[in-house]
Parts: sequence; structure tokens; C-alpha cells
Amino acid sequence: MTLMLALIGAGAATAETARPAKVPDEVRQLAGPFDLTDAEGHRRCALALEAKIQGTGFALGFDKPTCVGAMPFLATVTSWSRGPASAIRLLDGTGRVVAEFGETEDGLYEMARAGEGVFFLSRAGGTEPAGPTPAELTGTWSFARQPGRPICSVTLTEEPADGDSYRLTLAGTCDQTIKSFAPVSWRLDRADIVITSGQGDQVRFERTEDNIWRRVSDASRPLFLTR
Repeated sequence: MTLMLALIGAGAATAETARPAKVPDEVRQLAGPFDLTDAEGHRRCALALEAKIQGTGFALGFDKPTCVGAMPFLATVTSWSRGPASAIRLLDGTGRVVAEFGETEDGLYEMARAGEGVFFLSRAGGTEPAGPTPAELTGTWSFARQPGRPICSVTLTEEPADGDSYRLTLAGTCDQTIKSFAPVSWRLDRADIVITSGQGDQVRFERTEDNIWRRVSDASRPLFLTR
């Protein structure tokens, strides 16, 4: 297999990227934990690629003192973005490309730096895409019997509730079935949204290919979460 090597020297790339207007679906699907290592596996850095706009790219989380100590070129890195041919780029605060990793196979990316050797970027724990994070799901949603026809507005917050759950609030005029259920909290269970009532009853929603959340149930009446 032909390896795609992004040769970025000590002077680094000078290309800059414009601030994204929204988070593309391909970014949401790629976001998650990654491992950055050198060819020998002696130097490592755990990266968290997030689906949230930051500067000219998307938010990037990592232990800076530890990672910069292992890989000094990370010193100015503040965000990430997609590049041509499905590449992953690490950007500095001005949008300049500091490092670019070309995709060699599913979940594996490679970069060669002049005088430093080859580095690999791979999805932590395997190649399965990561599910959404609570931060990505907070905000105003609608319950609907049909997509585009809301029956109640609901706000998912990051305010802690019981256990690993977060508080939610209803707004406006709601369908009687929603009011009777009386939801009070929500949480993520694997890749599903689970909404819990004050009595402890739960409704689980799974994400469809159309990025709509659908109730997982044998009930005859469908229920969706949309925004």
C-alpha cells in the first residue's frame, strides 16, 4: 500500500485555514480520542479531537507539558482540521498548519518530519468511530412525532444531576404525553441518549443515518429528538 507522507520540515507549513462556519458531519464522525506516537513507540501523546469550533479549526485536547516534552513540534498546536484526501491537520493559533497526517488505512494516519522521523496518529482503542460527547449534545432540542413537527421544546444542560446524568428542562407548550412522562435528566449510554423521568422511567434514543435521534421502543407511536 502506498503510504501518504506529509513532509513538514522545521520551518513547518505556512498554509492557513479559514474559520469554519459550522461543524461538518465528517468532523463529528472523526472526533474522539487518538494516540500520537513516533515510529519506535517510545514517544507518545494522547489527543482528543473534538467536534467544536475553536479558532480556525476544531478544539483539540491534550496534556501540553507531557506532549510537548515528548514532541516539541506540538508547542504551538491549539486546534485541528481536515485536510485534502482525508488528512488530519494540527494547527497553531493563527491557523497555520504545524503538522499534517495522511491517511494510510482506516483509522491510521502517518507523517514524516524532516530530521525527526515518522509519526503515527491512530484512533485510541481501535478504529471504531467515537460516539458523541455530552458537550456536543447540550442545547435546545425538540420532541417530535414526525421530524419537523415539534410537540415540545427541551433543553439538555451540562448541570449535573444524579450519577452520570445531567439536568434537562422543558419549555413552551408540550404534548400531554411528554408532560405526563415528566423528564428531569439525560445521559449518554454508549452512543445513545437516555432520558429519565422523575419516577425513574427511561426512554432511549438512537441516532439514525440522517442524524435524527429516534426512540428505541416497540411502541406504535414514534418519538424523535431533533434540532
